[in-house]
Amino acid sequence: MILRIILITICLGLSVQTALAAIAPPRPFSGEGLLVIRPFPSRSSEPCCTLPIYGEPGVERITDLESSDLPSLTPVIQGRTGEYAAAVTGKKGNWLHIVYDEAGREGWLKNSRAWEYVTWNHFLKGRAAKLLPGLKKEFYLLRHDPSATAPQLEVLSRQKNLRIIDVREDWALVLVDLTAYGWLRWRDSDGRFTISIDEKFDPQKH
Repeated sequence: MILRIILITICLGLSVQTALAAIAPPRPFSGEGLLVIRPFPSRSSEPCCTLPIYGEPGVERITDLESSDLPSLTPVIQGRTGEYAAAVTGKKGNWLHIVYDEAGREGWLKNSRAWEYVTWNHFLKGRAAKLLPGLKKEFYLLRHDPSATAPQLEVLSRQKNLRIIDVREDWALVLVDLTAYGWLRWRDSDGRFTISIDEKFDPQKH
């Protein structure tokens, strides 16, 4: 009887874990850069902001949405209070192509002087980072060169402190616990992040 209860408890625990894994949100898309949306300084006490999204720059208005409705980049980036981040997948003049919902749909948004846009190559350099949980083994491998076929240097744990030195496409050269360095994937082939940034976004660093 006791054994049966133990087995039932184990099965229930596994079922709960499976269910939680099934509903876990996907890792955020990266795109080619980051847009930080904030109110104008003169309106900093007001909530920010309604965003008109277009199918093409200035043409074919798709929807209006609140900044707070943008897909979250947490746990990759922790923004400041009152600011919202969006992944940018393209740029035409003052127009930015962004991911505007959790389903990955994209549209065009006109940039504002109060906002901050930066490419990932520029943003990531010098940042402290950690690997996200639940990745395939290949994303925890530190390699000699930015290639999936390069010699393996080390298997990293999530507890390792990483400092990004350089970025080449999907690869980042990282310093590991101030003792070793090598290359790892900062995003997967679908463009989803494999790392989180320890520091909050600070445009003054750029």
